[in-house]
Amino acid sequence: MNIMQGLNSKSSIVLKKLVEDILLIELDTRIPKIEELSKKYGVGRGTIQNVLKQMEENNCVVLESRGHLGTFLRDKNMNLLLQCCGVHNIIGVMPLPYSRKYEGLATALHEGFEDIGLPLHCAFMRGAAIRLNNLIEGRYDFALVSKYAALTESSKSKDLLIVKEFGVNSYVSRHAIVLAENTGGIQDGMKIGVDSYSIDQQVLTNLEVKGKNVELVNLNYMHLFEHLKSKSIDAMIWNIDEIDSTSFHLAELTSEEALKMDKEMSRAAIVINKDNSKMEYLLNLVSAAHVMEVQKQVELGERMPKY
Repeated sequence: MNIMQGLNSKSSIVLKKLVEDILLIELDTRIPKIEELSKKYGVGRGTIQNVLKQMEENNCVVLESRGHLGTFLRDKNMNLLLQCCGVHNIIGVMPLPYSRKYEGLATALHEGFEDIGLPLHCAFMRGAAIRLNNLIEGRYDFALVSKYAALTESSKSKDLLIVKEFGVNSYVSRHAIVLAENTGGIQDGMKIGVDSYSIDQQVLTNLEVKGKNVELVNLNYMHLFEHLKSKSIDAMIWNIDEIDSTSFHLAELTSEEALKMDKEMSRAAIVINKDNSKMEYLLNLVSAAHVMEVQKQVELGERMPKY
């Protein structure tokens, strides 16, 4: 596409801004008048007219002028418009793919973006806090976390926006107490492993040990299971999708508040930077129902993971 050819630097800047606006306009809707766009972007009417002409000639949009009623957007080529505003691929950050649920989510999101003509590249990173911090710093276009973590962090940061939520058990099945010995639950005098970068695990752990005389041991997620095997810690709380029940003893959560929160922690959510309107629009094109359908197929072994 050679739409940039023949445009001066000012027109190129206007093109990118105008494309971002048009991406969010529904088909068969009136676009802003030339005068409005001229004032908005601080350029002359001729610049706006030239940019719109270039967009039409390069098949980015189909416009229909209806006299005093205005100009209507009849069609738009998503791929060409995204190229114009510099979007060639999407980069998301997700949990480490240690469970079929996470593999299913990654597979489904890749497929969802392929359907709208954009390749998705994923980074995999432990800890919702780390993923969301990297999102705020602009390293990724979106982050996948639990709904609870999304709500907790978005209430603290004006920069975050939850744009998509998925159903119950889309993030984890549930959490349980994982024990080195079959003690039936957390007892006084135990050492409890906790990953401070896992928002969900930290909250559930604090609720489960409330009123008990235990020692919290801050460990990297990657080392928790090794410490439990070596019995340098006595217990931890983790989601059952990643636990080999033949190697460890499991006990149910006992705190009523923890059990209530665990339901919100079981839901997956996608978070973006609040000012990223392009990403918000694109994610709204991805069907949540289809994502969950693909995830289920991967979990059941009916579809091979692909991400």
